[in-house]
Amino acid sequence: MEKTNRVCPVCYEQQPSPLPELSHPDWNTVQCAECDMVYLDEAPDYASLSEDMAWTKQFGIEAKRRKQKEPFIAWLDAKTRWRLHMFRDNEWDYISEHVKSGNVLDVGCGGINNVPEKFSPFGIEIEKEAAEISSALMKKRGGFVVHAPALDGITQFDDVFFDGIIMRSYLEHEANPRQVLKACYTKLKPGGAIYIKVPNFDTINRVVRGVNWCGFRFPDHLNYFGIKTLKHLAELENYQFELKNKVTRYTNDNAHCFFIKPLGQ
Repeated sequence: MEKTNRVCPVCYEQQPSPLPELSHPDWNTVQCAECDMVYLDEAPDYASLSEDMAWTKQFGIEAKRRKQKEPFIAWLDAKTRWRLHMFRDNEWDYISEHVKSGNVLDVGCGGINNVPEKFSPFGIEIEKEAAEISSALMKKRGGFVVHAPALDGITQFDDVFFDGIIMRSYLEHEANPRQVLKACYTKLKPGGAIYIKVPNFDTINRVVRGVNWCGFRFPDHLNYFGIKTLKHLAELENYQFELKNKVTRYTNDNAHCFFIKPLGQ
């Protein structure tokens, strides 16, 4: 596949420090010397992300790889999946904490429509087949899905069109997260919010598990955000940052947060 060199996706610094203990034989994990952001210094081209790296394909491949590498842990995980549903909220409805009604965009929506029922749903999806499926579902509620990379897809909507945006398990895959968030700012209404869920690089589990941590997936996970780098990214693009899972910020393998466009902007 074609590869593209990357600078820091948060501050654009070009001199990162290598992290060989957290790297893959074919993919280098590095840390920005300026803002501490951790990321892959190369990314697959968009054609590969759309087809070969599509989540629907990579999820099964990754599960098989982990089962072969750590069979006992894979077995234990499969037998205790019930634990994931204990005390767990509906993450898709988190956007409702800041958005009460209106148009909501799901970036990287896959082949589903998980936008809560009270909203008019819209989506962007890079995988062609998944985009067609989810678009048919969203059209039933007055919306549609754009088949395109996120940055291209966002430009196809009017400014101040969205009341809210969902980026659930998406931003870690995006080669240009800051540019996408900049574009989203113009599409959000003042007071609108983006709900973001990403693997949490700050979790204790990552420190213990190292490169075997569940948040590492090479090469479709390009960005490894911690709370500090998420907050820094928000502030660089003039969003107000709000961390949702404050109590579990070091024990949850995922970070849940909001990027909020201030009123009057």
